[in-house]
Amino acid sequence: MKIRFEAIPNPSCRFEIWDNETGEPVVHHDRLLTFASAKSAARIADFLNNGRSHRRRAAEWCVATRDLGWVG
Repeated sequence: MKIRFEAIPNPSCRFEIWDNETGEPVVHHDRLLTFASAKSAARIADFLNNGRSHRRRAAEWCVATRDLGWVG
């Protein structure tokens, strides 16, 4: 079985979540899911791949605001 979501580096030295099913990067609330570290991106990709059964552990996978591609 092919992994649907994976963390890939992009040309701007950040890591984005790629959806292998649609062939496009993942967008959530009109924002590209992009991270400063490979580790943060990999954790989110793993979370998305494992679905609802692991949502209880979401608190363990908190991503620091500085790692989010969202600057507000």
